Amino acid sequence: MVTKYEVVAGDTLSKLAQRFYGDATLFPVIAVPNGITDPNEITVGQELLIPYITRRHTVASGETLSGLAQHFYGDGTLFPVLAAANHIADPNVVQVGRSLLIPELGDAGHHTVVAGETLSELARRWYGEAQLYPVITFPNHITDPDHVEVGRVLIRPGLNYRHTVVPGDTLRALAEDHYGNAEMFAMIAAANHIDDPNRITVGQVLFFPNLTNF
Repeated sequence: MVTKYEVVAGDTLSKLAQRFYGDATLFPVIAVPNGITDPNEITVGQELLIPYITRRHTVASGETLSGLAQHFYGDGTLFPVLAAANHIADPNVVQVGRSLLIPELGDAGHHTVVAGETLSELARRWYGEAQLYPVITFPNHITDPDHVEVGRVLIRPGLNYRHTVVPGDTLRALAEDHYGNAEMFAMIAAANHIDDPNRITVGQVLFFPNLTNF
């Protein structure tokens, strides 16, 4: 989840990006929301906000979704969470070398259902796509996704909001819409490995780091 971190001697933003995201090149994801213009200058004792980026896993030979669910969640029956988050129609087929999103379940937030809410609507609100509702149903052991009682407290799995680019979209406009701050465009670009923030393509799927906890 989103973390507050106090800089210690020897830290660099690249090292912190490697530690928290497994990818040193993602250091702008930390720099931008913390207002750091020179990524080589952070000071001991400085408190940094570490945005949440959904973990990714590259599929190795012999791995299965149920095996990965067992590894990451300690429960192989949660494989539909991985299937839904990654739009995998046949959970028995997963390509070697594919990069999978691994939603966070162990340190997740919570949500109390209010009148009129549906799991599809919650999935759209939280993750950007209504069809991602299985990410919510399975960790909450909901057998009927069309019915969820008012007042029930749901685990809210951690998964970055996603957006499919449409004509007219720009990273600045998307940053303004999602974060209320157009300058966050550089964070979106870094998180999605976009070299030129002025060039995004229609149909491209973008993921938005979380700046607040779920």
